[in-house]
Amino acid sequence: MLKKLESYTRKLNFPIMHEFAFAYNIFKVAEATALKYNAKKISEVLLEIGELTLIVPELLQRSFEMATKGSIAEGAELVIKITPGKVKCRECNKTSEISLTREAQLTGLQLFKCSHCGSNNTEIIEGKKANVKNIKIQE
Repeated sequence: MLKKLESYTRKLNFPIMHEFAFAYNIFKVAEATALKYNAKKISEVLLEIGELTLIVPELLQRSFEMATKGSIAEGAELVIKITPGKVKCRECNKTSEISLTREAQLTGLQLFKCSHCGSNNTEIIEGKKANVKNIKIQE
């Protein structure tokens, strides 16, 4: 399946391997949960994803469609809720909400300043995780 996907992504001229691996993992979590409850179909998966994961939602949607083809999740809606990142300042010990700049979305590089004291001495505490929050199934 990966060879087929690589061929597909070359034709479309966009990199989607990161998103496909992510989408496949989401599908496997949903599938395992659905099978646990003897579901016949998955109709929706609600995903909460941190802004700092650098996942592109549109590519994730397409990847999810490909990953679920021919499965009990085929046609399921992937609902994506983006959550902001947060940093804790090592200087003033306060928490700040952060967002990625356009440049950082492309490069993955950004220093995050504390919105309280302006220090760059910060630690990311939220925004790098993804959680499947809810799965709608049909029994």
